[in-house]
Amino acid sequence: MELREFLFAPLGRQTASFAITAREKGILSGADRLKQVADELGLEVTWSAPEGYALEPGSCLFRAVGEATAIIHAEEMLLGIIGKPSGVATAAADFVRRARGRIKVVCGAWKKVTPEIRSELRRAIATGGAGIRISDDPFIYLDKNYVRLLGGIEPAVGRARTYDSKRVIAVQIRGETRPVAAEAEAAVKAGAGIIMVDTGRLEELATVIEAARRGGWREKVKIAFAGGVTPANLEAVIAVGADIVDVGRAIIDAPLLDLSLDVERVSL
Repeated sequence: MELREFLFAPLGRQTASFAITAREKGILSGADRLKQVADELGLEVTWSAPEGYALEPGSCLFRAVGEATAIIHAEEMLLGIIGKPSGVATAAADFVRRARGRIKVVCGAWKKVTPEIRSELRRAIATGGAGIRISDDPFIYLDKNYVRLLGGIEPAVGRARTYDSKRVIAVQIRGETRPVAAEAEAAVKAGAGIIMVDTGRLEELATVIEAARRGGWREKVKIAFAGGVTPANLEAVIAVGADIVDVGRAIIDAPLLDLSLDVERVSL
C-alpha cells in the first residue's frame, strides 16, 4: 500500500475543507488554471477569487472540499500553479504603479521563458497592468539579428516597409555600427516609428532623445528603453524622457508570491 493510502485509510471517504490564503500583498494570476486543476483533482470548489484579485496578508483566494489524498495533491500542485504567475503580476503592477501613467511599461521577456509556461506568464504581465508588446498597434519588430541578417538598419526597415507600409516599424538599436543617436536617426529616416534603445545606458538614451529634438523628429517617433531596468532606476528613465520602458528580469524573475494552503475543517 502506498504511504498516503496507508496513512489516510482510517478516514475512509471523509472529506475536509481547506483554504488558500496569501501571506503577503499581491495580485492573483492563474485563477482559471487553478480552478481547472482543482476540478481534475476531484475537489469541490466552494469559492475562487477572479484573475487580478487584490490580495493582502491573510486574504483568502480559494476554498474547496475534498478527500485527504486529493487535498495533499492540491497542496503540491495548486500553490505552484498560481505562485509564480501571481509573483509576476505583482511585480508588473508595482512598475505600473510607480510609473503613474508617465511612461508605458511593457515586458517582452515572456518570449524568453520555456514554452510550457509562456502563456501563463504573458497573462500574468497583462493582469498586472503592463503591456506584453511594445505597441498596441500592428507592428513589425526588427531586433538586432534581423538588422544584421538584412545588412543594416536602412535595408532592414526598407524591407519591412515593403511587406506592410501601414504597420509601425520598431527597431532595436545598440550602437553596433555607429553611435546610437546616428543609428536612431537612420532608422527614423528609413521609416521606423519606434526606436528601442536596448543598451541599458541612460546616457545613450539621452543622446537619442536630444538628437531627436535637434533633428525635428521627436514628435514623429516613440522612444523606448531597455536593459537592466529596476524599480530603483525607473524614475531616471522617466526623467530622461523615454516613452516606453521594457522591463525584463525585474518582472519575469519575480519571486513566487507567498501563499499557504491550510485544512480548516474535517467532516465526520
